[in-house]
Amino acid sequence: MTLAHLCDGDARVALNSLQNAVESARARSGHMISMEDVKEGLQRSHVQYDRAGEEHYNCISALIKSMRGSNDSAAIYWLSRMLEGGEDPKFVARRLIIFASEDIGVADSQSLVLGVATYQACHFIGMPECALNLAHCVVHMSRAPKSTETYTALKKARESIRHHQGLLPAVPLHLRNAPTKLMKDLNYGVGYQYNPACTGPVEQDYLPPELLGVNFFAKDAT
Repeated sequence: MTLAHLCDGDARVALNSLQNAVESARARSGHMISMEDVKEGLQRSHVQYDRAGEEHYNCISALIKSMRGSNDSAAIYWLSRMLEGGEDPKFVARRLIIFASEDIGVADSQSLVLGVATYQACHFIGMPECALNLAHCVVHMSRAPKSTETYTALKKARESIRHHQGLLPAVPLHLRNAPTKLMKDLNYGVGYQYNPACTGPVEQDYLPPELLGVNFFAKDAT
């Protein structure tokens, strides 16, 4: 009852505190867990990790930067520190999904699939078993090749739209669908070349005239 009250109903903190209390009792060669052991265990648990405080953000930052730096050993350490501290495994899994597209991207598209699968595993299985699923994903993403070209191109394209002066360029007529007679009369879709039906290279514009020549994947794209 005392432990439950001190942990304010947080089962994960209670379990971690109980484990610390047992270790404390063993360290003093005791056979019974005393109230002092419980208090010391709770204090150690809170010192190790605070899910609602700065340490929460510090550890997830360290995990992400370790994976970004391809240091699988450090990444496993920070993952373990978060899980031992009672972090929600689905929070970690969500960050892995983001990392898969933001830092790995098209260099290894399978990482996104693995990230989503890991989140589902955390949802269906839960702790402690899903810790292995998270570790699997973290190691894979640490070792995976990295590419930020998708992240950068998306950022540049969105900035182009946000900083555009006046009305945004209209969608070229040949790229528009024409589901109605009126749209057909207005030449919607006229001149569009259906790539799969063409036997050779297709020369066709896909951007508005104001943006022709812009490549958001180029380093100097604005």
